Amino acid sequence: MGPLFSKSSAVVASLLVVLFLVPPGAYAKAKPLDAAAVHARILKRGIGNVVGVEQSNGVELAGRILAVNTDSFTLQLFNDPQPVTIPYADVVDLRTGPSHGFWVATGIGIAATVGFAVWGAVAMHNFQQDHRLPNQPAIP
Repeated sequence: MGPLFSKSSAVVASLLVVLFLVPPGAYAKAKPLDAAAVHARILKRGIGNVVGVEQSNGVELAGRILAVNTDSFTLQLFNDPQPVTIPYADVVDLRTGPSHGFWVATGIGIAATVGFAVWGAVAMHNFQQDHRLPNQPAIP
């Protein structure tokens, strides 16, 4: 075909190689949480902010932090008017929102999308310039 086809094929092949070589984050195992780590993360999150908690008995709760104590914290659940006190030792998973890595990956994805769109627009412009018919003199 032409140079445009070979360039776009090379770009697509490169993107596919990167896609298959980079391992997804879903395979990473989370470190088990201990009471001190949960306490530190709750303190860092702060009173009035939202967290999701999974307890050792399998119960999952989500709510706003009302109080932080030395051995437990209190949540105001979204679906219950009664606050719930949860001991740090009972927490097996704590979700505080999207991680820093999520935002970095999102930024990279947006930048790649914009870059690909600009590359496509420039390639189309150059293709149209290369395949434009020459001006014909007017027939008298």
